[in-house]
Amino acid sequence: MTVTVSISTGPTASGLVLGHAGAAGAARAHAAALGRPFRPTASRQELVEAVAAAAGTPAFVLAPEAELDLGLTGELAETGRAHAVRLGVLPLPPDPAAAARLLDRSARAAGAGPRHPHRTLHYCDFRREPVPGPRHSYGSDSSDEFIARLVEGAEAVVLHGHGNGADFRVGRHVLCLQADLLRPAPGHPGEQYLPCQGGGPCRLEHKTGFRAFHGAGAVRSRLLVLLSCSAWQPSGGLLGPRFQLARRLLDGPHLAGFVASTRINHGTPQLGAAVERLLDTGAPLGEVALRINLLAGEGLASYVCVGDPELRIPAGAATTKAPAAGTRTAARGTARPAPVPAAPSVAVAVADTPGPDDPRAARRLVQSRIVRRAVAAGDRPAADLALADRLADAALQSAPDGELDHLLCKFLGATLARRGPDVHDYLSGSVGYSPEEPTGLRHHCGHRLLRLRIVPRDLPAGALALYVCERCGSAHTLPPGGEPPRAVLGPDTLTLHLPRPLTAGGRYTAARQPIGGHPEPALPVAELAAGAREVTVPLPRDGAPGLRRIAVALVADGEFSVHQLPLTEDRSTRTAPRKAGRPCWTP
Repeated sequence: MTVTVSISTGPTASGLVLGHAGAAGAARAHAAALGRPFRPTASRQELVEAVAAAAGTPAFVLAPEAELDLGLTGELAETGRAHAVRLGVLPLPPDPAAAARLLDRSARAAGAGPRHPHRTLHYCDFRREPVPGPRHSYGSDSSDEFIARLVEGAEAVVLHGHGNGADFRVGRHVLCLQADLLRPAPGHPGEQYLPCQGGGPCRLEHKTGFRAFHGAGAVRSRLLVLLSCSAWQPSGGLLGPRFQLARRLLDGPHLAGFVASTRINHGTPQLGAAVERLLDTGAPLGEVALRINLLAGEGLASYVCVGDPELRIPAGAATTKAPAAGTRTAARGTARPAPVPAAPSVAVAVADTPGPDDPRAARRLVQSRIVRRAVAAGDRPAADLALADRLADAALQSAPDGELDHLLCKFLGATLARRGPDVHDYLSGSVGYSPEEPTGLRHHCGHRLLRLRIVPRDLPAGALALYVCERCGSAHTLPPGGEPPRAVLGPDTLTLHLPRPLTAGGRYTAARQPIGGHPEPALPVAELAAGAREVTVPLPRDGAPGLRRIAVALVADGEFSVHQLPLTEDRSTRTAPRKAGRPCWTP
């Protein structure tokens, strides 16, 4: 279906305020304070229908935090996209006083004038130089200047980079919820949080290239657009509300609303530039979220405006140019210094000859490239270059090589234990990503799995399939055409039920995600006999705090796959009953 949307850049008719379930009373009062019409909804279906009925206009949904889970949020976003609704949501915390403060700030923000010295700031971590277009754009080489401008304050900020909801990389800096006095109290059993938020190590403490870590107090902006993975996670997500940076900013003195994705995503640097232009011309936040979701085509709509969807840069905001990238200005506020850099490791050059058209041969070359990149990153010793050479030589042969498969499986186990389960990230910078497509499958947590292809630009026949859970992120890395196994998580073991028997047997290993450069023990490589249909691995028993991932690597007949799912100290992060949908295997 084609939807035509006109960009709203000036005053428009006030949109509807929808009060869902237990938030209806507070929403009615909030609608009166904003001078907007109000409608209560009692059921999820009634709420979705009310959003659809607001076609072509803004709609502001206020709902109890626990009711606004990932499933409902996704359905609202997709309904808003289908009906061109400039949607905003505001999850109200269960504490009445906290909810009242949030609503009071929302009401005051609707009529507030400009207060920051800069109009817009745009940062992209995926380019060293600024992205052409935005008037105040910064790349990773000018991250110092961006942080300085951010601390000074801007009416709207677009941040495009890696993140997980609690911390975001900004070149030589990190925006981290734990870095200042606005950090949350430590997590306790039953909550969803990162290890560092429960007394464990920082996941970045081994990284030596960061200059400083900055907390929520460094983000001084009225409007914020986070083009990053899982930058806002609704109820039932991997992180609880109080452990997320963007959600914490709403409780502070500066941020009035933000746009963020609820799941893993991929976007080009040009996306951030387009978003900055929208904001600079006066588009409201609800319009920004809608326009980003329209770019996803038939994929899931994952970007959500959290806060009043009619918020925009106020009239009279600064239009003077901020200092250009390259101009050094000391940032105000406190920042936690990063560790002193260690001596740089020696880079290992990656050199591949033009790849073959045969997919199996091409994937052997991709395996060789992954090994070389792991050595270049310092994650594996230079001795592993011999394995990379053998894998490249195997691309010229079609005969099975059980010894080579064993060595590859051993390499994968060591990589899982030292770096983590996203082995495909070693290909970053040299691959493209296909559009996501629905699969009809469900991940262990009960949420939907999407599939995309990771395609090496110079070796398209060596593409890999990546299955992504809308809640948990990366779930399975497979050869194209492969089916993901069904995971069964018990008190002490994880079992993968394979979609079909292994024709010639295979090898497997497993490891828990390492934190802060502290390697985890890898399961010794074990053999699977021909005809095997399941893999069972033991779970860690130390009860380490916070969210971790466990991954199983399987190598069979020259192909590898990696399967991962999140764990907490109580072993499972499943929060929703399994929903209707084809299971992840064929009985």
